[in-house]
Amino acid sequence: MLLRLFIGYLLVQTVSGKMCRPKASGTKLQAFVNNDVNSIMGDPERNTVRHANQLVYFWPSLSEFEQSVLRDSFSQISRRSCIKFEEQPWQPWYHADRWEPERPYVIIRKSRQYAAYTDNNLEGQVSRTILYISQNAFEQHSYNQSRGAVMDQLVRYMGLRKELLRPDAASYAQEKNVGHAPPTPRFHPAQLSWPFDPESITVPLSARKTHYLTEYCPGRNDADIGAGQRVGLLTRWDSIKINSMYCPQLVEADPRRGPCVVPRKKDIHHFKKKIHAYNEMKKY
Repeated sequence: MLLRLFIGYLLVQTVSGKMCRPKASGTKLQAFVNNDVNSIMGDPERNTVRHANQLVYFWPSLSEFEQSVLRDSFSQISRRSCIKFEEQPWQPWYHADRWEPERPYVIIRKSRQYAAYTDNNLEGQVSRTILYISQNAFEQHSYNQSRGAVMDQLVRYMGLRKELLRPDAASYAQEKNVGHAPPTPRFHPAQLSWPFDPESITVPLSARKTHYLTEYCPGRNDADIGAGQRVGLLTRWDSIKINSMYCPQLVEADPRRGPCVVPRKKDIHHFKKKIHAYNEMKKY
């Protein structure tokens, strides 16, 4: 009788533990273009969203290719920002390295359902985050595009938001087929203090098929929309916005000379023609 009661008690504890386990915050994905890690908000009143130095463990099920894409993504982000991802040799949960109070860390896994995260405080001492990278990010048409898709999720985990969801985005980029406007996430003030960037790593690959630039963004062409994610690189303005959040003392830039205002040298002639056309339109 006592044995049955003890077994029943263990079952109740097990079920309760599963019910109370914190779930990953995020949106289930049907396709990569709908991928949002916008639930990772942080506190906009803080100067930084997360630690600039991230200790990272790769979940053992990640393939060599997936680990290679992640390492390359870390390298590209570190080259142009003060964020550092430091890969650690995999250790089981009971290893001493994963229980040091002053050593928060991130475990990176992949998921077919969502791009999300879960923050946990283990035993009230150790901060651990599990970051789920969507499987679709590793299955793009080229290596550079896969790297760009992974970098997009990493920088949004670090607090950057999608440029197309900025409150002022509609002034510079419009949808070709207007539908229901998605909710505007909470932006860190540092990101909104700099100009809109249609080439940002956070702009989806498919955006140049679904959006066009308005007359307020003559410095770029429609083909430039989503260029950062397409080539798998942070743009200059991505770097400025990230560094403004984590190391503002390193930022030197003029917010009046954003990508929509200052064309590339190769596009100056086309830029002048567009400005002339817009001025002519205003006469009527």
